[in-house]
Amino acid sequence: MKERSIRIGVSGDIEKLKQFIQHRNDINHIYHHTPIRHFSLGIRPWDKIENSLVETCLSADFTMSAHPVDINFSGVIDMADLKSLKEALATLPIIYIEEDIGIWRNGNLFLGAHQTNPPMNKTTLKTTADNARIINDYFEIPIVLENPPIYSEFGNIEFWGFYLELCRRSECMMALDIGHYLGYCKTKGLAFDLPCATHEIWNLIKTVHISGVKSWLWNGIPVWLDQHSDPFNNELMETFKNTIIKTRKTHNVLLEMEGAPLEVENSNISLIKNALRDANKK
Repeated sequence: MKERSIRIGVSGDIEKLKQFIQHRNDINHIYHHTPIRHFSLGIRPWDKIENSLVETCLSADFTMSAHPVDINFSGVIDMADLKSLKEALATLPIIYIEEDIGIWRNGNLFLGAHQTNPPMNKTTLKTTADNARIINDYFEIPIVLENPPIYSEFGNIEFWGFYLELCRRSECMMALDIGHYLGYCKTKGLAFDLPCATHEIWNLIKTVHISGVKSWLWNGIPVWLDQHSDPFNNELMETFKNTIIKTRKTHNVLLEMEGAPLEVENSNISLIKNALRDANKK
């Protein structure tokens, strides 16, 4: 495998961004020694960004993406929210906007863990692809579509076929969330099978997301939870390794670790750093 320069990134809100910048300049912090070279900013339509922070980001040596967590790609678009987001993001050096497909907001109510996801069928495919094109044109920043964490209905289109066709129709790339994919497989009782190395989807994955996952039995019923504060377990890391050797145009691996203690961050970063090094040897 030809050596690639895949950045390691972390995610968080505006306060986390401030801490990230501070830690990168601290010679005693792992962010300084790795170094972390990408940041995904979680931003809401009403967030305000200080001018001093904007100036720091504009002159920074790391890249940035934005994750609004408010855009209903698979439902009705709130143009007022988009207008507010566009005004906020216009001040920052954002190279793409990443967002899970599905329904995240109902008016002023943020659904969070109760997010609803569309079935993977022809109707949803058309709605989501059409919305993605509209939003891509509106922001004039590339849109990257993420597989979401919750699957209430599955539809009749296979996972990888759905996302390949979604990327084709929308002319967008994909954010592949490893934990979300494992959750989908667990929910449906599927093996964690990835497409073969020649599958076209590997040309369309802009970023790979990874976070901790909890999995347990509750009254005999399998339960899983995408858990950003937890360490990356063996199941996650094996799937990640099998993924990263296949991707061809991936810009970064995003470590979602909001709420994780420093020792967990250190461990997770080391695991990913070593996995990327090993992948470049293959």
